[in-house]
Amino acid sequence: MEGNLGLREVPELGPLLGRFAGSAPRGPDDFPLDDLRFKLLSALYERFGQARRELAAGNGSRAAQLISRDTFLELWKDASGTAGDRLLAELDRRFDAAREESRMPLAAAAALRPSDADRKTIRARIEAAGIPLEHIVSPPDAENLNSSLLRASMALDDSWERLGSTVVAELQSWERDVTRVRAWRRSTVPLWIITGVTALLVIALGLSLGGYLPAPGPLGVLQRWFWSLPWR
Repeated sequence: MEGNLGLREVPELGPLLGRFAGSAPRGPDDFPLDDLRFKLLSALYERFGQARRELAAGNGSRAAQLISRDTFLELWKDASGTAGDRLLAELDRRFDAAREESRMPLAAAAALRPSDADRKTIRARIEAAGIPLEHIVSPPDAENLNSSLLRASMALDDSWERLGSTVVAELQSWERDVTRVRAWRRSTVPLWIITGVTALLVIALGLSLGGYLPAPGPLGVLQRWFWSLPWR
């Protein structure tokens, strides 16, 4: 679709987009993405409007560029990038909430969170959902502009479905680690050791004061003072 000097008109975008432009929600129920879809739609409509103005001014080449594959890919990159940011923010929120609940040490919790490499991989997977857009034939014959744009619109819809599926898969993939953070409990062994030692010391002190055990050093002084009290 690039550099098409034979461009004679810019078709209406709405009929080409089909269900991608519909008002029905699209994407995961617990991770709304429709605001990104509507933003992408608005950007597309804006580009097509610009293309009509360029064509009316006699700039057919510029008009063709505005409705080219590059435009679809550029807008997809923006939308998928924002989706990736939102997904990572949601993962951070879930890990933070789980750690707040379990009080897991920061270092231990950090080892389970997405690393920098993981984050790059997640972003790449989200953007890669737009692979169908890479397969748009470019440039098309001016005579087949409508069918070319229809294929581009279908590829956009397919990419959006893939993006939603990728988001769900990533959330499910990390849920196991989120659950591990939430389920963490501090070991009670040190507490039981301290309790046991304290109990033994109290018993030993009682036996020493009662004269059942020898009371060395300062404890002997305490023992003599204890028995010097007027108990009767």
